[in-house]
Amino acid sequence: MSGGVREAGAGPGSTVAKVNPQTVIREVRVARRPQGMVQAEDFVLAEAAPLPPLGDGQVQVALRSVGMNAGMADRMRERPNSGHPAMALGHVPRSDAVLEVVESRSDEFAPGDLAVRSWSPWREADVVDAGELRRIPAERADLPLENHLTVLGHVGFTAWVGMVHVGQVRETDTVYVSGAAGGVGSCAVQFAAARGARVIGSAGSPEKVALLKELGADAAIDHHDGPAVELLRAAAPDGIDLFFDNVGGDQLEAALDTLRLRGRAVLCGAVSQYGREGAGPRNYLRMIYQELTLRGFTVTEHEDLRPAFESEAAQLVRGGRLHSVHTVLNGFDRVPEAFCTLLTGGSRGRMIVAA
Repeated sequence: MSGGVREAGAGPGSTVAKVNPQTVIREVRVARRPQGMVQAEDFVLAEAAPLPPLGDGQVQVALRSVGMNAGMADRMRERPNSGHPAMALGHVPRSDAVLEVVESRSDEFAPGDLAVRSWSPWREADVVDAGELRRIPAERADLPLENHLTVLGHVGFTAWVGMVHVGQVRETDTVYVSGAAGGVGSCAVQFAAARGARVIGSAGSPEKVALLKELGADAAIDHHDGPAVELLRAAAPDGIDLFFDNVGGDQLEAALDTLRLRGRAVLCGAVSQYGREGAGPRNYLRMIYQELTLRGFTVTEHEDLRPAFESEAAQLVRGGRLHSVHTVLNGFDRVPEAFCTLLTGGSRGRMIVAA
C-alpha cells in the first residue's frame, strides 16, 4: 500500500554540500504566545548564528527531513500543562530529524552518513556531538527516509511503547485508538492488529477512515458523524478493553463510558486540548465503579526499550505488515505551515518537512 503524501521536490537521493562559514543558515523561532490554536504567525524564520568550528568527537550535519510533534503546542503557552517549562520567546523548537553528516571529527561518522537525532533544532545545519546521533544502519539504508521518522522512528516508538509495553495489548482485546490516522495513531493501529487484537480507529474524514481499514483496523469511525460515545458504542456494542488516546476531550469521555470492567486506557496525547485550557473528563467516576486503569506515559522515559521496538518494527516493515503513513511538505520555510496543519488535522499520518 502507499501511505505517503509527498510534494514534488527534493527526495532521499539529493546531495548536501559542506556548509561554508559565510552561508546563511536559517532557523525557526517562537515569535509570540499562541492565542488559542497555534498559527503560522506565532513563528518567525530567522538567520541562525554562524556554526562553530568542529571539536573532537563532533560532526557538522545538514537537515534532510524533520518531523512535527503536536505536543510541542502545549509548551508554547505561557503556562504549559505538560510539566515542562514554557518555551521562551525566540526559542528554537526541537523534534526528531534525519540528518546527513557533511564534516566529521568523530571516528563514529563519515561524511555522507545518515543519522537520526531525537531532539534536533529546527535549523538547516548544526554542529552536534556524535553521541547525540543514531546512525541509520546499512541494513535499513534502502528504506525511504520517512520510515525513520515514522514506523522506525519517534512516532513508531511512541506507539509501540504505549500499545505493547504500557497497554499490554492482548490478542483477546478490543482496542480503540483516537486520532488513529495521525503519526502515532496509525502506528498504534498496526501494532495492535499485528498482535491479533480487534482494532477500532477514529479519524476525521472518509478518506482517513478508508486508510484505517487498509492499515488493518476492523472498524473505523469518522468523528464528525455524531457524538463520540454513540459512534463508539455502535462500533463496539460489547465495550472495549483498551483505549489508546491521542486526542482527549470527547474521545476520552466516550472511552470511559465504553470500557469494560477493569479496562485500561493509555494516555499518549490530547491534541484537542493543546493551546487551550484543558478540561478533565466529566465522567471520571466511572473509573471507580468499573475499576478502570488510566496510565499516561512519556516515551523518553523508556529509551531502554528501543532495541526491542526496532527489532519488531523492522521485521513488520520487511514483512509488509507495518506501513509508513506520512505527509511531506518540501522546503524548510514551510515548517510553521506544517506544524499548524498537523494541529488542525490537515495531514495524513506523520507530518514531515523535507529541507
